[in-house]
Amino acid sequence: MASPTPPKTLHTTTYAAISPLLPSLSSSGKNILITGGGSGIGAEIAKAFALSGAASIALLGRTAASLERTAHEISSTYPKTTVTAYVADITDLPALESSIAAHTRVYGPFHVLVANAGYLPAVSSLLTTPPDDWFQGFEVNVKGNFNLVRAFLPHATRNAVVLSTSTVVAHLPYVPGMSSYAASKLAAGKVFEYLHHEHPELFVLSVHPGMIRTGMADKALADGVVVTVPYDDVSLPASFMVWAASGEAKFLNGKSVWAAWDVDELRAEAEANRGSERFTLGLVGGEW
Repeated sequence: MASPTPPKTLHTTTYAAISPLLPSLSSSGKNILITGGGSGIGAEIAKAFALSGAASIALLGRTAASLERTAHEISSTYPKTTVTAYVADITDLPALESSIAAHTRVYGPFHVLVANAGYLPAVSSLLTTPPDDWFQGFEVNVKGNFNLVRAFLPHATRNAVVLSTSTVVAHLPYVPGMSSYAASKLAAGKVFEYLHHEHPELFVLSVHPGMIRTGMADKALADGVVVTVPYDDVSLPASFMVWAASGEAKFLNGKSVWAAWDVDELRAEAEANRGSERFTLGLVGGEW
């Protein structure tokens, strides 16, 4: 990130200013699309949007069992929100188009997209990593999100919100064994940055969710990654996404942020540096 001055207060769990129960963050009447929505962070984001009163939620992913389990759990807890599961891989554009069109035929256009699906290749060096697995990171994280944008836009409201789940690895210097994940997620960040500029009517934001213990995190641990900081609670990114989808976050359009950053301090920082390239992806030390 180019010359960031992040807020001093770092959160590890949800807090009052981003509570999905706040009337100012209400998702009432909104249709939400979440990729990677069957488990982990995606499932918790779906629950947070249901808590905030979403009209309908489309959960999209590759595994029917987890999608249906999450959809049933949310529908049982929040009966006013209609939750539908769609089995589709974001690398398959026709499948994406079919699923998204099917939902909008019944519930109308989408107001919010949460691009949460991703892939972590084997944690390994450039010379030892399996090439097919290494490039699968780009197939999912870059091509998949390219497909998602193209499938989503024809079925979105004019001022739709697009939220992308990013990663701290894309913001850091060298992290051993993470060449594919870092490079592909950084590229995905640029895809969403271009979406912001090419479609200024949209609100586009990339969000590092925090250190969350998920299946992907367990895969990294199994590959030998050593975690030296405490894990955050999954309620943090879930609530942050609801906040980000509201008008409260409009000052962050086109930016890349961390869910841990305090939103009140973030607003003050943004106002103090209005028009700057802070919180965007670029050359460290470079000001354009």
